Amino acid sequence: MAQEMRTADATWLALRQAANFQPFFDGLLEYLKQNLEKCKIGGSYEYYTCGHDHQRWDRQWEPFKHLQRYCPKTVYSFYQAKDLIEDHIERKVICECRILTDEKDLGRMRLQTAFGVDFGEPGRRELDVV
Repeated sequence: MAQEMRTADATWLALRQAANFQPFFDGLLEYLKQNLEKCKIGGSYEYYTCGHDHQRWDRQWEPFKHLQRYCPKTVYSFYQAKDLIEDHIERKVICECRILTDEKDLGRMRLQTAFGVDFGEPGRRELDVV
C-alpha cells in the first residue's frame, strides 16, 4: 500500500509548529550525519561533505538526494520542508551537506589552518586600532 504524502500546505502548517519541526529537523541531522562523509581541518574542526564541487556541470552531484529520501519517510513535502529548513538555519542551502556545515565557518577554518590567519573573537583583540 502506498504511503500518503502531505500536500505542500499541510506540510507548511505542520512544520511551522516547533513541536513538529524540531523532531523532523533532529531526525534529518542524524540521517545526514549517517550518510555524508565526515572530514577534518587541522585536526580540530570537523564538517560533513557530499564529496562534490557543488557545480551544475558535475554529473555525479545530486544536491538533495538524502533529503528527498527522508521527506517521504516522514510524509512531508520536500519543497516546503526545504524552505522551512532554510528559514530555520537562516541561510540559503544549495546542497544538503550545507545544512550541517556553514560555508563561511568552513572558509574561515581553511584560512586559519592554511595561512595562520587569526580572526580572533569579537571585542577581544590583542591590539585595537584607534
